Amino acid sequence: MTPALFLLTVAGIFLIGAIGELVFRKTNVPDVVWLIAAGILLGPVLHLVDRERLSGIAPYFAPITLTIVLFDGGSKLRISDLSRAAPRSGLLAVITFALSTAGLAAAAMGARKLGLFPASFTWMHCLLIGAILGGSSSIIIMPAMTQAKVDEKVSNLVGLESAFTDAFCVVGASALIDMLVPGRGGASPWIVLGKSFGIGAAIGAVAGGAWLVVLRLLKGSEHAYTVTLASLFVLYVVIERAGGSAALGILSFAVLVGNARSFTRESANPLGMDLGDDVRGFHRQMTFFVKSFFFTFIGAMLGPPWGLLALGGALGLVLLVVRVPGLYLAVIGSTLTPKDKKLAVVSLPRGMAAGVLATMPAAAGVEGTGELPAVVFAAVLVTILTFAIGFPVVRRG
Repeated sequence: MTPALFLLTVAGIFLIGAIGELVFRKTNVPDVVWLIAAGILLGPVLHLVDRERLSGIAPYFAPITLTIVLFDGGSKLRISDLSRAAPRSGLLAVITFALSTAGLAAAAMGARKLGLFPASFTWMHCLLIGAILGGSSSIIIMPAMTQAKVDEKVSNLVGLESAFTDAFCVVGASALIDMLVPGRGGASPWIVLGKSFGIGAAIGAVAGGAWLVVLRLLKGSEHAYTVTLASLFVLYVVIERAGGSAALGILSFAVLVGNARSFTRESANPLGMDLGDDVRGFHRQMTFFVKSFFFTFIGAMLGPPWGLLALGGALGLVLLVVRVPGLYLAVIGSTLTPKDKKLAVVSLPRGMAAGVLATMPAAAGVEGTGELPAVVFAAVLVTILTFAIGFPVVRRG
């Protein structure tokens, strides 16, 4: 690809992302559908980008994307919202994540017995697939609910669910990867998991608390976002080196910093500590850039072997099947109408968290996971298409 063609491609991706958001307001079809289509055009159709080269950059792209996605989701979580909507959303998140993980693990084990996955796959590998795909995407659902002006009961329910399950997926999958990496299996899996969670949450919370003070010093600075983003990358590395869950640490940091204003008000401390509109605005643009490139990346990575893509598509349908009983079980006794429940059922798109996590096992050295991204990307595509078709249909109905 020549420099001129590269620049035109980047411009095209940004334009498709921006136009896709405008089209969504008219049609309720998510913008990520067009980004994935652009990736398919660039990769499998025109062969302008090479899958092998894309696979090579994934280990570098993944931590950056994960950090930005978690900071975006965590900083938007309001403690006041959590106190009101969290019980029901938390219940929905736990039930759907558990059912999705179990259903996908069972399906993956069946696929292994059919020879579609390597013979070395254990139940731990299958649970890893379930954890990667176990939660809906906050970066797709939250903007969709806001732009479509969906009733607050439904938007809060599925929006907070997606924020919770994003964290469940990242933390759970990261812990399972750690257990599966050769040479780290000496301790009990639960000890490894507890240690990972504890270290990550503790370092993230301490860093977030310290950053509340730094925010005061950065107030009004044009470099506030740059310094904050740099600190997130450093925090990610520090937590990983300490043996903790970097994902949970970033999330803890984001929730604390995102709620800085409420903490200040509650403590009657007039420091004016807050991320500020400039930082939030810059981060929205950064999230847009990363989202545009990442969903195009997913489309470009789709391709043969077609059997793995078909398997991924089947896993995407499994997610829809297990979501129905999970959703209806979680909303027993609620005031949701039948239409609200149907809308919540189709709100299952997987996205950036699943896509990023799919690239991490092979990068960490987990045996037999080299083809896992193709399976996960296909499942992500099917869930997004389900949402893209089901969301406007249910809304009109």
